[in-house]
Amino acid sequence: MCARYAYVFLAEEVMRLISLGWSHHDAIDACFNMAPTMRAPVIVVGKDGSPGLTTLTWGLVPSWASDPSIGSKMVNARSETISEKPAYKEPFEKRRCVVPISGFYEWETLRELKRKKPWYVSPEDESIMLLAGVWDRWGTGEDRLDTYTVVTTKARGRMAEIHERSPVMLRGNDWSTWLTGTQEDAIGLCEPKEPDWLSFRPVSTRVGNVKNNDPSLLERVESEPGEQLGLF
Repeated sequence: MCARYAYVFLAEEVMRLISLGWSHHDAIDACFNMAPTMRAPVIVVGKDGSPGLTTLTWGLVPSWASDPSIGSKMVNARSETISEKPAYKEPFEKRRCVVPISGFYEWETLRELKRKKPWYVSPEDESIMLLAGVWDRWGTGEDRLDTYTVVTTKARGRMAEIHERSPVMLRGNDWSTWLTGTQEDAIGLCEPKEPDWLSFRPVSTRVGNVKNNDPSLLERVESEPGEQLGLF
């Protein structure tokens, strides 16, 4: 976690949710299969000190990297080491961000069946979910690339039954603390919690192909044609 997610909302909805001061985008096209190297809406603190909505590329490329292709491998940052790792230390100190999503996908390993089962995890009330992230800027001019990564922590409760890691989910006014609070306050938000407000829905393995991007990816699918679940 987290390697795929979905967002189905309007820019205005995000603006209202946390009273953002500005936005570079009047509209956001829905994406049902957001994958690394793609651009997505992200909340950052602007030059005037107020939070606003922009779009960044998923997969953090450190400012000092020699090759931007490294970003495809840096889609998650562990909260336990985010203040120490060279790639994340400065972004965590100076450039935290919040990633608004509708829900994320996670794959449960079914060892007895030798396959993985995809789940869609989202708020039960279908509200916008806010994830903790950090961002960085690589290059200048036409070569400039602004990228982000999602911060993860140890999973708890139902989430832990699917995967050992979970994105850091921000509730209430946690988003403000994450963006502008001290590093100690931000780390405190990364403490593992049991997500009793989430819905877990089995979905189609079609989500594994990034070319598939349609509303049906969010539909419940208990089993698929040709799939032998077995009784023993």
